[in-house]
Amino acid sequence: MEVHRQKCQNCESLEHNNLIVRQPGKPQTILVRCAKCQDLVAAYQLDTYYHHGKGFESWLANLKAHRESGRDLMKEFQETQQRNLKLYKDVLETLHSEGKD
Repeated sequence: MEVHRQKCQNCESLEHNNLIVRQPGKPQTILVRCAKCQDLVAAYQLDTYYHHGKGFESWLANLKAHRESGRDLMKEFQETQQRNLKLYKDVLETLHSEGKD
């Protein structure tokens, strides 16, 4: 696994704000803004979005495809939640082992 902490290209700050842009019919765009100098750091487009702590309804609202049943949706949500918690833990461990935390 390769892990990087984003730095502002202008001032090298590690402090950022995410600006979430939602437009009908388009993938969500995340604009990463430097909290220090306000420059644009990066932009990402997402087809799905998982917001940890917001629950099933938040995740469900961001799905594009229809699923067969509520059970399938709940299973997919739980798998998404667990996958992202594991990834987050792995990223934190990688950052710590590289002295980047």
